[in-house]
Amino acid sequence: MHLPNLLNEVLSNQSAAILKIPIAITKDILALVAKRAIELDDPELNVLMLRLALYDVPASKRLEAINSQLKRMEKKSK
Repeated sequence: MHLPNLLNEVLSNQSAAILKIPIAITKDILALVAKRAIELDDPELNVLMLRLALYDVPASKRLEAINSQLKRMEKKSK
């Protein structure tokens, strides 16, 4: 899922004009959440952020980044 693209798609639909302000606020908050998640560097949280495409990682590298975080989680649990 690419949440930013989904939100932009909704905003591009004329019938969703009423959602423009709430979605803009949501996007701003999600950007702050992503920034804080980067600071925390928790692998479980990183996987969620990557799945939502809230980190600036190219789509072609996203699965690789997720797998890297999953490996960190495995090491942590040992």
